[in-house]
Amino acid sequence: MWITNQLGVATWTDAGTKWEIDARGGQAICVGQADTTAVQLKPVDDGTLPAADEQFVRGRSWNVNYPQAEHRHALRMAFEVIATTSESLLLESTISIQTDLLDSHPKIDIELDGKSVQTLNLNDGKDQGTNQTGSAAVTIVRSDTVFAAIFLGPHDSPFTTDLSTPESLKLRLFGEFLEKGVIRKARPWILISRATNEPIESELLDIWQQLANRPLPLAS
Repeated sequence: MWITNQLGVATWTDAGTKWEIDARGGQAICVGQADTTAVQLKPVDDGTLPAADEQFVRGRSWNVNYPQAEHRHALRMAFEVIATTSESLLLESTISIQTDLLDSHPKIDIELDGKSVQTLNLNDGKDQGTNQTGSAAVTIVRSDTVFAAIFLGPHDSPFTTDLSTPESLKLRLFGEFLEKGVIRKARPWILISRATNEPIESELLDIWQQLANRPLPLAS
């Protein structure tokens, strides 16, 4: 279940473990555990994210809202736990952006530094590099403390830019022109594991299939 005693900060407790999200805004939104490298969602154009001003829990989903205020766009985040074990977390992060400005190109990066970055081909599970039309459906990064994978559904991968290096994962969401009043959403899944045995490729592709089969979030 979600435990939150501070606006923009929450802990998911289940299966004998705790996973933390710091989504107060500012420099980054961080997902992970206190003693591990966190997956980060970071702003690009504005330099900082708006400050969270509202939150609520609905079932397995923790929702955080950020007003546009002096920033170029408003932001809504919904974090829904898909599955947990004592050593792993599979999290759906739905990111919604909207602006009152006539000219806006909001961008958000998913980042995690590590030792190696790998992408998976949906057909046979082998390395494929970045898709010509966007980012790979599954991108893996390994560090000294965690194994992490970012899953992009068929509605997100063509519109995501892969800026990763051999040792650092960086996926840029959105980046296109955003018309005034239009709501744009992305729904990456984040897998973080501290288990000794990494998930095998077929397990990762099965997770991606779950994402692809999941109904899209509402438009508003």
